Amino acid sequence: MRIVVIGYFHGDASQNGVRIAQSWSRQGHSVLTLDFNLYDHLTPLVKFNPDFVLVTMGRSFSPLKLQHIRARGYYLANWVPDEYGYNDAHGGEWFEKIKGYYNLLMCETTGIIQGLQDNQVADEVIHIPQYFDPYYHYTTDKRGNFQQDLGFLGEANPDQSSVRLKFLTQLAAEGYNLKVGGMRWGETTAGTSLPQQNFLGGGLVNGEMARFYRRTKIGLNFINDHLPDYELALSNRAFKTIGSGCMLLTHELKGLEQLLIPGEHCVVYNPHDYDDLKSKIDYYLKNDEERERIALAGQKHVLANFGIDKVTAGFIDQIKARLR
Repeated sequence: MRIVVIGYFHGDASQNGVRIAQSWSRQGHSVLTLDFNLYDHLTPLVKFNPDFVLVTMGRSFSPLKLQHIRARGYYLANWVPDEYGYNDAHGGEWFEKIKGYYNLLMCETTGIIQGLQDNQVADEVIHIPQYFDPYYHYTTDKRGNFQQDLGFLGEANPDQSSVRLKFLTQLAAEGYNLKVGGMRWGETTAGTSLPQQNFLGGGLVNGEMARFYRRTKIGLNFINDHLPDYELALSNRAFKTIGSGCMLLTHELKGLEQLLIPGEHCVVYNPHDYDDLKSKIDYYLKNDEERERIALAGQKHVLANFGIDKVTAGFIDQIKARLR
């Protein structure tokens, strides 16, 4: 197929548009990439004459440009790797701006779909899962040579999670071998802060992230509990952790079994119960064989079912079925 992907192409290669375009090229499709900041999108798009156009989120992308693309008769799709719905402050304003322009919204959070459909944001709204990119997160490191018992990569984000910083601070205070990396970790919330020795000194990208997780016994994930319950989603961090070969300890989540089977592909804890989190950590730090069995089974499952090429081939299948 001939595809135009509009996204961020002048930044780092971690951007979704870059990796989705690369994936489709690997699958033999002809792909033209256009950066969000390009002044004129329509001229190269019309010259290329794609079968469809995918926009990778694009909160700041001009609705007027979407209108012009749609008016030319091109099929417009958007992948929404986000957990904010129509009635949320971080989502509603954007969804209102794009209303009526997209033929298809593909959402990784099932809980927001009904609201988008009810408000007729797009012609159709469907679920598409997150992906793990083994080409981007590539390392030759084998699982083992552990440097930390617990690891977390991501922002402190106290505006999203009431427990993330709190629980990590408690684990550090109790002397767990814990390392965290990401942005905004200099912030403090409600008198809590992490000691400097627990910082990695910034985020990790590419193979660095995979290498970190392969050298971490347990990768942690925390709930974003400042959103309505129906919108809670499994962060892409889960797939990055498992796909890199680390055992994931994540919060309980309705519908998780559709993606990952607890006890087989990951381990879950009560999202607001620190004692439950701690007891699971202590158990799997002591039971190496069981922990590594789950880590390996989870990695095989993610690579087989949520690898980027399989997920983006699913994008194509969904769109092809609607182009007939």
